[in-house]
Order: sequence, then C-alpha cells, then structure tokens
Amino acid sequence: MSPCPPGCCCPHPGLLVLCESLDLRSLPRSVPLRTSALSVARNRLCNVDHLLRPFSSLQELSLSHNMLARFPRGLPPSLESLHLQENRITYITAGALRQLGNLTRLDLEDNRIRAIQPGALQGLNKLQVLTLKGNKLSSLPQNLPPSLTHLDLSANCISALDLPSLSALVNLQVLRINSNCLRSVPDSAFDSLPRLRSVDLTDNMWVCECDILYLYRWLLSGRLKMATDLVCTEPDHLAHRLLLNLSVMAICPRVLKPNERTHHLNLNSALERKLEMLTVEPTAQTSFENKMNVGDLSEQISKETVALFSKDVPETRVLLEHYTLETLTYEECLFLNKTQSVSPSHLKTTSSLPDEEQKCRDNVTGQHPQSNATSAEGTRSLLSTNRDAAWPTPVPQPFTQQDSAVVISLLAVLCVLVALLMLAVVLVLKQVLLRQQRVAPLDAGSGG
Repeated sequence: MSPCPPGCCCPHPGLLVLCESLDLRSLPRSVPLRTSALSVARNRLCNVDHLLRPFSSLQELSLSHNMLARFPRGLPPSLESLHLQENRITYITAGALRQLGNLTRLDLEDNRIRAIQPGALQGLNKLQVLTLKGNKLSSLPQNLPPSLTHLDLSANCISALDLPSLSALVNLQVLRINSNCLRSVPDSAFDSLPRLRSVDLTDNMWVCECDILYLYRWLLSGRLKMATDLVCTEPDHLAHRLLLNLSVMAICPRVLKPNERTHHLNLNSALERKLEMLTVEPTAQTSFENKMNVGDLSEQISKETVALFSKDVPETRVLLEHYTLETLTYEECLFLNKTQSVSPSHLKTTSSLPDEEQKCRDNVTGQHPQSNATSAEGTRSLLSTNRDAAWPTPVPQPFTQQDSAVVISLLAVLCVLVALLMLAVVLVLKQVLLRQQRVAPLDAGSGG
C-alpha cells in the first residue's frame, strides 16, 4: 500500500490524497506518483511550476486558496478537472493550457484576471464547465471552445457581448453574466445558441431604450425555463423599474409612429397575450402570493440546475471506490480515516491569504512544516462547481395592464360626457337664436 504523506488524509491511498490547510509552502515529498486526485488547497503555495508533471495519472487537481501569481506551468496532460479559485492570477497566456487537452472543468473564480490572450482556451476541445466569476475581465474572452456547456462570467466588468465569440458556443446551456456592466444586448445575440436553457443577466446597467428591444422580445418569447428580472438604470424616468413591466411605447416611443419601419421589434398579439399572462395586480395580497410563487420557482430552478450540471459533465474515469475530490470533503475524509488521530489543538488554519507585504518563497519540493492537523471549519471543499454555483435568480412576475385599461375606459367616458355637453350647448344656442329671430319681427311691426 502506498504511504500517505504526513498530515494528509488518504481514504484510498495512492489514488485520492487530501493535503489541505497544512500551511504548506511546498508540495509534500511522499505523494504517490500514481495518484489520481490530489488537493493541496488552503495552503501557502506560491509556485508549483513543473512539479506536478511526473504525476502522469493525475485527473483531478485542486490548488485553490493559495498564493499563485500565475497559471501553473508544466501540469500533467492527464488532468480532467482543475480548480484554481481564490489565487492571485492576473492573466492567462496563450500557451498556459496548451498541453491540457483533456480538461472538462476549469475553475478560475475569484482571481485577479484582467486579460485572457486570444486563443488561450481554444485548444481545450473537451472543456465543458468554465468558471471565471469574480475577476476583472472587461470583455468576453475570444475563441472559447465550442464544447462549453456552462459558462460563468458573473461579477466582472464586461460592458458588451462579442457576437462572434458568443455565437460559436453552439453547445452552451447555462450562461451567467450577471453583476457586470452590460447596457444592452446586440440583435440576434442568443439566436445562434439552440441549446441555451438558463441565462442570468441580473444586476447590470441596463439602458431601457430602443436598443434593448431585442432582449425585451427575446425574454417574452418564453425560450427559457427561468426568467430574469432586469432593472433599468437609464433613462432617468425609467430608472429602478423592471424591464418586463414596461410597454414598448415607454421603452421606444418612435416604434409606434406612423410610416416608420420597426426593424427591432415585431410585437404581435401572441406576445401581448403572453405578457398579460405574466402580469399580476400590484396589491399587497398579490405581492405576498408572488413571493410564495417565486420561492417555489426558485426551488424548482435549483433542482433543474443541479440536475443539468450533474448530467452534462462526464464522470472521472477512475471511480476511486466512490470517493472523488468533488464528493468527499477533507473533514469527511478525516472522519472516515480513523487510523490517523489528529488533535484539534494543533490545527493551524490558513483560510485567509496573508498580507500583500509577505514575500512568497519559490516552492521547491521539500518537507512540509510540522503541522499534522487540519481545521474542521476551514477545510470545506470548494472543488465542486455543483455545490458552489450560485442559484439562478427567479424573476418576480411583472404587474398587470388592467390599470391602463381602466384609465382608457375613464378617458372614453369623459370624452362621451364632453361630447354630450357640447351638444347641449349647441342646442341651447340654437333655441336662443330662434327666439331672437321671432322677437325681432314683432318689434319692427310695433314700431311701424
């Protein structure tokens, strides 16, 4: 049996090795080369370049919650799942992932990535799940692999969607681009994505003018299982209002002008009926009922999203007796591996990264610090995208147009009353004129 490195947890020695929260500054020496799944998360690793290349059987690797300043070089080509969330990576070069053609899942959440060189991800023909949440990207990465089914770009600084990059994702099913700086969506942006099932576009800087009519029409088309509540930020008179609560005339008044062709929108009666079905009375009682409905919708969406992730991502080739990095946390591993008794009093948890002033040492494979314990609180595995994925935000149903119908009815009644009043005035004036004509001849006769 292959030995388990001191301080680590090995529920299946030689295949699954968890060395988390050990304050490591270098990789443990005694990790078996035939290891299939390795986690060295929540340590102080600054550089692991070329140190993992000998692990030719490695399929799952977690380097999350460390101090890596760039994408690791010299990783084994056998990798299928790579987790690098919460490091200090600032850019991705074109050759950084050249040898990782077997990757199906890549997690780069909560780094400092400002740029991804064009084509850096192009060779990842098996990549299905890409998480770039919480970085500093200002645009959609170019030349993304068409194999992607799940793309998370939330919490960045993206201000526009690049149509060529987006239209190439023909297998995309889930897109999260919430909490960015989008102001509108270009025409036909989602028309070339036939498998798209869920989109989160909330918390952007939507300008509710004519340019947003494509998105307005697309949301009403009912292609998604989950609607999204988009709040307008501009123009000022529509700020803080839900996009789907607005009428076409409120968004783009020129659409209804005569003799003007409306290229952006063709709102037929079917869409109008769908809008009426999606609306409710804005009363206190209905508002409470909406909250209950939104809760049920959220639970249903959550179940569907979890099922979607678990169904589309292929399983690791090595089952490891039902234990993988995504199904077994370090705490659970310690509980199962009772042969290693660890005293909680000796724990040294490094759940938070040290200050910027602290200098990173260049990692050289060597002996780890004398800390053979782990933290029960700081060792929750962040390896599973299914567990960490933010739930899609359900859309509150827009309000009804019954108020508009009432107002129109009142205006019609008012017009009728005004017409009747004018008719009465005309009749009175006519009677007065006739009376004057009768009186005038009598006065003339008496004068003669």
